[in-house]
This record gives sequence, structure tokens and C-alpha cells, in this order.
Amino acid sequence: MDGSELREFRPPRVCYQTQSLDTTPDAEAHLFALWRSWDSLQKIAHLNHTTYSSRLSIWHFVQSQSNSLEQQHPVAHFLKKVGLFPLPSSVPTPPQQLTMLGVIEEALVVIPVLESLGIDYFIGGSVASGIWGELRYTQDLDLIADIQPHHLQDLVTAFSPRFYVSEIAIQEAIDRRQSFNLIDNNTGWKIDIFVLALDLFHQNQFQRRQILTVDEQNHTLWFSSAEDMILQKIIWYHLSQNQSEQQWRDILGILKLQNNRLDRIYLDHWAEVLNVSPALKKALTESGYQVP
Repeated sequence: MDGSELREFRPPRVCYQTQSLDTTPDAEAHLFALWRSWDSLQKIAHLNHTTYSSRLSIWHFVQSQSNSLEQQHPVAHFLKKVGLFPLPSSVPTPPQQLTMLGVIEEALVVIPVLESLGIDYFIGGSVASGIWGELRYTQDLDLIADIQPHHLQDLVTAFSPRFYVSEIAIQEAIDRRQSFNLIDNNTGWKIDIFVLALDLFHQNQFQRRQILTVDEQNHTLWFSSAEDMILQKIIWYHLSQNQSEQQWRDILGILKLQNNRLDRIYLDHWAEVLNVSPALKKALTESGYQVP
């Protein structure tokens, strides 16, 4: 990468907010220019490795401390470290051993089950925002799926016994258009599955999902678009009473990385419909968005 490419993406100083306090605007511009030079397959590989290596490091730490855990099961201690403890009451004991997988590898375990049942889906949350924006570790996998009442029994059967799965939780999620959880007993990953909402924005988001190749074996997965991730995360940011620094950081990360690749007409339209235009305007300013 030559100096001209770096200068091209150097952010303006006025109102610009870096992703962290210990990073200068110039250093951040270089980092985002590097990420921007990667194709989607490279970005996905880095995201998968980040989650894999982080979980492996936690697992090695837990094992090294096993003699001082005072009867706490090592796997239970690991699950606590990754935000998965206490386990649901229907999971009597943690497994004896875990297999370490990155988040994309875990997705390639879960999603074929949905596909085998004819359930359409897309990946959202911090996994999608990590692909379209700033790379970071995530503790779970968020899926949005078009689950119907007739899928209930097949879901329970298909995910058992490898996964913790609750028939009652799935039924409630379908009835209320909310979410339920899976826990992979082999890997310790938590998967949050959101039943597709019926409102126009979420239906439109589903129609705009994008398919990406995720590994050298040409496996493909569906992801939320960058524009819809920005809008969705602004919604979540408002639901947190504007207190979630991580949601805001994810929003800025997508805007900084995608910049003038984004469909501004679409963003502005839906920000107005969703009544989040002031937040979008603030994010555009703090990200140093450059008008095409």
C-alpha cells in the first residue's frame, strides 16, 4: 500500500472520533485502509481466527488454573469466562472437554441444520458488523431466521443432542417474534436465533441480505448488509438509552470502513422512517464520512 492510498482515507480532524482513546486518527486511518484492501474472504478469515485464538487462549488459561479452582469444573470456568455460566437448568453438567472453533466455523455447524429444514436466515450482530466494519472478538453468534410454527418439532429434533435447545423457548420466540438460544455442547458457543419480525424494515433487511464465500472450500453464508447493520445497531443503541459504547463503536466502524461504498439514499430514507436520523447524522460526522 503506497502513501497516496493512506492519504486518500485520512479522516478529517473536526468531530472525528477514533475507535479507542489510545489510537491516533492517522494510525486508525492506516488500519482501516489496510482492512479496506482485504477482500471479504480475507476479512472473514481474520474474524474467524480472532474468535478462535481468543477462545483457545481462555481455555489454556483455565486449564493452567485448574488446580486452584476449588472444585469448579474447568469447562464450567471456561463457559463463565465467555459469558455462558450459569448454564440453563436443563443442562445438568458441563461437558468434559470442548472443541475450539472460530465463529465462522461454528456458523458452518449450525446453519446447515437450518438449511436442511428449509429455514432461510442471515447472520447479524457483531459477526456481521465485524465483517463490514471493525474486527473484534464476539462471544456469540446472532442469526435472524424465518422460522414458522411448523418448524418447532423439527428444530428440537435436529439440534439434539449436540445442542442445548428448549422447545418451550422456541415456541415463545415464535409466538412473540423474539429470540431463543442454542448452546453447542461440543464447543461452548452460544447461538442467539431471532425469529424474523413482520415489520417492513426487518422484512426489507431480510430481502437485502448478502451471500459471501467464507472459506477456501467455497462454503457460503448469508449476512445482513452493511447499511442494515448500521440501522439495526442504531436501533439497539437507542434501546440501551444511548449507553452502549460498543454498539456505537460498531456503527462508527462500519461507516469508516465502508464510507462512500454505502447507499446513502437507503440509509437516509430508513433513518427517517425509523426516527433515528439525528443519530445517523451524528455517526456520519464522528466517522469522518466523506460525501462521494
